[in-house]
Amino acid sequence: MKRLRMVRAILVVVLVVVFGNGTVLAALELTREEQAWLKEHHRIRISGPQAFPPFQYVDSDGAFKGMASDYILHIAEMVGLEVEIVMDLPWSDILTKIENRDIDLLTCATVTSERQKYLLYTKPHIVFPLIIVGRKDGPFLSGLASLRDKKIAVTYRNSTGEWLQRDGIAATPQIVQSPLEALKEVSLGNADAAIENLAAATYLIEKHGLTNLKIAAPTSWEDYALSIAVRRDWPELVAIFDKGLAAMSFEEHNAIRQKWIAVRYEHGIGVKDIVFWTAVVGGIAALLVAVFYLWNRRLAREIEIRRTTEAEKEKLIVELTGALKEIKTLRGILPICCECKNIRDDKGYWMQIEEYISTHSEADFSHGLCPICIDKLYAKEEWYQENKADIKGIDGA
Repeated sequence: MKRLRMVRAILVVVLVVVFGNGTVLAALELTREEQAWLKEHHRIRISGPQAFPPFQYVDSDGAFKGMASDYILHIAEMVGLEVEIVMDLPWSDILTKIENRDIDLLTCATVTSERQKYLLYTKPHIVFPLIIVGRKDGPFLSGLASLRDKKIAVTYRNSTGEWLQRDGIAATPQIVQSPLEALKEVSLGNADAAIENLAAATYLIEKHGLTNLKIAAPTSWEDYALSIAVRRDWPELVAIFDKGLAAMSFEEHNAIRQKWIAVRYEHGIGVKDIVFWTAVVGGIAALLVAVFYLWNRRLAREIEIRRTTEAEKEKLIVELTGALKEIKTLRGILPICCECKNIRDDKGYWMQIEEYISTHSEADFSHGLCPICIDKLYAKEEWYQENKADIKGIDGA
């Protein structure tokens, strides 16, 4: 663990004189309780991330710098607070110290359910979108859903890890100690991606020459909001800093931001990714066209077969209908004379059996003689007697 070094930077600032300071406090509209709190607590211990540029970091000369600390020092100057800066601690130790009330204020921190147990927050004073950082030659990343089953570099006790769990994104966290370490892990290929705010990621990528990294995609989370965090038993200090932030002019806010931020947001994908996904999409499109073409041909054949079948069916129906029209049948009881065998029709007329059957069916008659009738008619004829054995009957024409 790094050696703890307490750097006391006592910043006692008198805006004008005591009367002038009273004028500033009146302009902030501090309550009597808040003014009394300031008199009782004229010095506070502050800290923040040690490697979180451009918001908060310790430079090579050991100076505590960043956009967040500029806000703190500006408001401390407004209200006449002295600050003692606690440095050379990893972020996890800083959180532990403020939880134990060995530190009074954090220059910037995100709101999490765990931290709300021991911290109070001002309204956000630094807001930037959260983005996903990946390698230019790494896997395609389109959003939070694409991080499933990926290795994500996450700063220890950072809110990002908690939010990934909250949203059920099954990524594998790779714990590091700072955003810079997270980006380096991605750059070296030890992690697939990191989630950082746009300003910090852009600043670190450019400052440290991490040229193989890119801003791969935005997240669907709300903008990354940093607030001033205060130990939970000092609500008066939260109110004082909220009023100090509100009292700052647009020019004062802008001066601090312009000092630290020069962001270029180039969200997109690399040329290799474009070529790859163009080929994939083109291949899928070609496959779909081929499938539709073959399907249409098959469908056309089936339609033609059905048309032929329907035509044949219609032809058969016509033929059967015609055949049915030609079919005549005899049904019921026929009144027939037992002597002459004439038949009475349904109009009461008697007709020969041959005529009746020919009229009521498709049958025709040819007349001849059966052996019995031949014998009756020609029994006395000589020719008959000579050929009787060979005559079986006489067929008509």
